[in-house]
Amino acid sequence: MGLFLLIMPLMVSAVIRVFGWIVILGRKGLVNQALVALGLEPVKLLYTETAVVIGLVNIFVPFMVLPIMASIERISPSLEEAAQNLGADWYRMFQRVILPLSLPGLISGCLLVYSLSISAFVTPALMGSPRERMAGQQIYDEVLVSFNWPGASSLSLTLVLVTVALMFGALFATRHSGRREKPS
Repeated sequence: MGLFLLIMPLMVSAVIRVFGWIVILGRKGLVNQALVALGLEPVKLLYTETAVVIGLVNIFVPFMVLPIMASIERISPSLEEAAQNLGADWYRMFQRVILPLSLPGLISGCLLVYSLSISAFVTPALMGSPRERMAGQQIYDEVLVSFNWPGASSLSLTLVLVTVALMFGALFATRHSGRREKPS
């Protein structure tokens, strides 16, 4: 049931979900109506960085959870039982067994969400402030509004280089953690 609830929003367009968040976070939206009903002052949520973060989190949570879930499902329950038999509490078991073994899923989820969010265009354009821009919007404006192709290409190249560096770092980290886990 949880997996269905996680994947179900992917069946709706991101634009439709953004418009839903605009209704919820707007000046007379559900959040501000609830605050007024509680006797509090309404707050400006829409057209802020917070609104963009909320929208992007809503869109990209499945892309983070699914790789982590796949990684955790591969962990043998006997390893958890062995940790408990050796006296580890839940926190220690998570720290010493589950987290290191699920690290490849965590890293791949982070890379996937990063690469999708740096190219996000619709959510920041509809929910964010015109003064606070994301890279996708800036590249779009440099190409189609300012006709500044060199500026757009340098920004794009910078993003590609940062992404490639992060991917190589992630590859190194997963290989390094894989070598550490193998018995000698």
